[in-house]
Amino acid sequence: MRFTTEKIRLIIQVLEQAVTEHLGWLNDWHRSLIFGQPLAKICFSKDSYLRCGFGQWHYSQSSPILSDHSVFILIGQLHRALHNRAFVLAEKIKHDGTISIKDYDGFIAKEQDFSKRIFDLRDELREILFEFDPLTDIFNRQAFFRILSYEYARALRTGQPCCICMVDLDHFKTINDTYGHLIGDKVLHAVAHYLTNKLRPYDSMCRYGGEEFLICLPSTKLDKAKKIVNRLRIGLSSLPIDLDKDNPLNITASFGIAKMATNIPIYGNIDRADEALYAAKHGGRNQAIAYEEIRPDSKNGRRKVK
Repeated sequence: MRFTTEKIRLIIQVLEQAVTEHLGWLNDWHRSLIFGQPLAKICFSKDSYLRCGFGQWHYSQSSPILSDHSVFILIGQLHRALHNRAFVLAEKIKHDGTISIKDYDGFIAKEQDFSKRIFDLRDELREILFEFDPLTDIFNRQAFFRILSYEYARALRTGQPCCICMVDLDHFKTINDTYGHLIGDKVLHAVAHYLTNKLRPYDSMCRYGGEEFLICLPSTKLDKAKKIVNRLRIGLSSLPIDLDKDNPLNITASFGIAKMATNIPIYGNIDRADEALYAAKHGGRNQAIAYEEIRPDSKNGRRKVK
């Protein structure tokens, strides 16, 4: 599932527009009750839940961010029930000229429940925005640790393999020193965008810190993980990063892979991926090395390539 701040902000904007439109619809309802004005057909008909702006958006929504979300599904059910109730009461008003206090209170209770659920979903999406790194538009470290915790628990429960990979851009300090930090930021964003787009839909990645990224590859054995990572590495090395100059910049990265071990803590697995990354950096950079491919160095305690 691919979350981006742009998609989430767009959804929040639509939800807030839905509230504005809904309040207009409710205002029409009250004007009719108080002043006896006719109800707009588009707002108070059997299929009005499909004809209003919110309904047209909601029932055509296919975004994985929302389509399986329990609150989003409930909002759709409440929205339809609210419009259906409004139609029934509109018919009563048409024939009797008024409705009972009980009918009115029941309708308002449905409306308040619907509005509350929309605001709940909006607030939840706003909280998700804080889980993203603002520069690269991918998960930050804190949010990613929850993903790793879930995959760790699943591996422990099912025995399914899982691998993680630490990525570090090669010679990134030189880029900052040569072109400036604004270009360095552009490189980080371009790399993050490229890697996330080339990962499988169920893989995930975060900005771990500085020019380091951490990737999680669920349900993936070590040999498969290394093939995936090498495909990313080779593709990244040939990715032109446009600097608004005649010659685009190319960058490489080093990758350290570790199989998720359930007999050590999560941070122990991250340390293993980091050790493999250390071996890749000191083995010449622009390569992918697995923790299982390195052995202890008896002289200084570090690990080195076999």
